Amino acid sequence: MKKSIAAQYVFTNCGQPIRNGVVTYDSESGLITDIKPLDHETANTEHYNGVLIPGFVNAHCHLELSHMRGLMPRCSHLIDFLEQISKYQGSLKFSLEDCKRADAEMFASGINLVGDISNTADSAPVKSQSRIKYHTFIELLGTSPERIARDRDIYYKVSQFFSASDAYYSAVPHAPYSVPPALFDVINELNSGNKSLISIHNQETEAENELYISHTGSIADRFPLDLSPIPTTGKRSLESYVHHLTDYENVLLVHNTFSRRQDFEIADAVLRNPHYVLCPKSNLYLENALPDIDTMLDMNLNLCLGTDSLSSNDTLSILDEMKVLRKNFKQLSFDKLLQMATINGARALNQQENFGQLKPGIAPGLVLLENFDFQEMNICEETMVRRIV
Repeated sequence: MKKSIAAQYVFTNCGQPIRNGVVTYDSESGLITDIKPLDHETANTEHYNGVLIPGFVNAHCHLELSHMRGLMPRCSHLIDFLEQISKYQGSLKFSLEDCKRADAEMFASGINLVGDISNTADSAPVKSQSRIKYHTFIELLGTSPERIARDRDIYYKVSQFFSASDAYYSAVPHAPYSVPPALFDVINELNSGNKSLISIHNQETEAENELYISHTGSIADRFPLDLSPIPTTGKRSLESYVHHLTDYENVLLVHNTFSRRQDFEIADAVLRNPHYVLCPKSNLYLENALPDIDTMLDMNLNLCLGTDSLSSNDTLSILDEMKVLRKNFKQLSFDKLLQMATINGARALNQQENFGQLKPGIAPGLVLLENFDFQEMNICEETMVRRIV
């Protein structure tokens, strides 16, 4: 059965917004069949106050950490968080129910596609039954030869669960401070059959840059791994490791809280398609800092949004991330915020033909933003999300 939904505006990401637009879709499959201005009423047309947009894309999440909701205090620096995480790891166990709840909350908040970090296969049963499409990044970290060998075995075991359900997955490095050259080589070998996509936590703390420049700073002093295999290069982090990622079609650089223009210039010069995934609420939670958005916008970088995990965030809501950026960077237009929250993330995850835009023939999800500020033509603190399809 076909249904038609009308609102003051429809933002498709395929052209100009449609004022007083209507989206028609198949109610069973969610497949969009038509988008146009509302020129006449039909019995099946429902009217809403707000703007219609495609489903959100969460380009960086850690679903399997959902059992840590509310446990971690706000931190002054990332190393404080990492030390707390290491203490909890031995005493807290993965919760399937918490994972299911977080997945359901993401779907209800309008998210249709997620790039998700997994260190185990624990979340596989939830993802296989989810209404959200996931690309699972199987994350590896470790500096000793023994740990690297174990990581290789872990990848093979974990990947079996995701390959059995025909899920998208790939091996990825955790962060530059936890992955030495030898492990980068192993990850590239594991991905040798498909170099389309890779992700890494990048410059989430200034201590990461200090580690590579001079092996000083809080990461060098307090990180619970032997960091002697991490080379001292005299250069900032990104410039020091980026050569390991040049074979990939898409590289998701996540956080970028302490990245600067010179870092972006290097990444854009060396990588095929760098995508910069921002997790502003997590950045404030862990370092009380935000990325250099002004420079990113000036350089017209590929910007996407993520939520990180419920260990470093109180929600997994892309709208909440948009609100933080809107509050702190008034120059961000709704068009730009929407692209970051939808089509840019879909492109980063190689799913732009299926998600992130409204067009006939696909089922990207349909979301209504209510309490939209039509005077400013942007979201505001009172804006809420309602899932339509």
